Amino acid sequence: MTPPTEPSRQSLATGFRDVDTSGDTSACHRCLELIAGIPFFRDIKEESFRIIADTHPVRVLDAGCGAGVDLVALASALPAGSEIAGLDASESLLARAAERTTDLRDRCPLVRGDITTIPCKGEVFDACRIDRVLQHLKVPEAGIRELVRVLKPGGTLVAFDNDWDTLTISLDDQEVAGRIRRAWSDSFASGRVGRDLPGIFDACGLTDIHAEPRVLELNDLAISRQVFDLYDLQERMIQTGVLQPCETAAIWEELIRKARKGTFTSGYTGFLVWGTKPE
Repeated sequence: MTPPTEPSRQSLATGFRDVDTSGDTSACHRCLELIAGIPFFRDIKEESFRIIADTHPVRVLDAGCGAGVDLVALASALPAGSEIAGLDASESLLARAAERTTDLRDRCPLVRGDITTIPCKGEVFDACRIDRVLQHLKVPEAGIRELVRVLKPGGTLVAFDNDWDTLTISLDDQEVAGRIRRAWSDSFASGRVGRDLPGIFDACGLTDIHAEPRVLELNDLAISRQVFDLYDLQERMIQTGVLQPCETAAIWEELIRKARKGTFTSGYTGFLVWGTKPE
């Protein structure tokens, strides 16, 4: 059995490093829409909104707001008088966010900028959130330090990110599964940042830190191969010599066989972390 084919598209792991020049911004939009539709990620987002809402903030920053889906949801979770600013480095994604927040322009100002050099004064936000952005930064701590800088004393920072070292794919050959796991984790600038978040929060001066591991399990091969970019990943593994072309057919044969039998599984662990800036 030969592996299924799929048109060349933007890598989910690498495409968000520079969306506007990556060559396929539509793929990034599709990725965000895919993630937003998966209950695991939706539940984590809603929990982050609840944590922020419980602090009764007036001004909130959504760092790495992307196409603005979370801006709209967060606006619904907070009182009408609150402001939710969206920050993103991508002009393309901010354009989508502007369209999506047309009816919320007074509440949702959009700012183009780098998370490591946020273009605003310090201590202006009552709460900040960042969702799966730090994995794309070579120095995630730089992003957290900037968020702490713009956070008011007593303010709350909420972050969710992934520990891709925990990725599992139901292959019988654990050595091959291990190669796939390491290649996927290494595709990101900081693929293991999820587990490091509590320590980074502490190093950046936050207190009252809470960390909750969240485990995703996917039994749908079609969704898994999109979430974990299995096509693109194996192609890159072949190009770097980590995977032999002859191994690809065997991998897909096993995955498809297990999917048909209902025994396919995949997943990983992410971490939802929040803390407070001291008064």
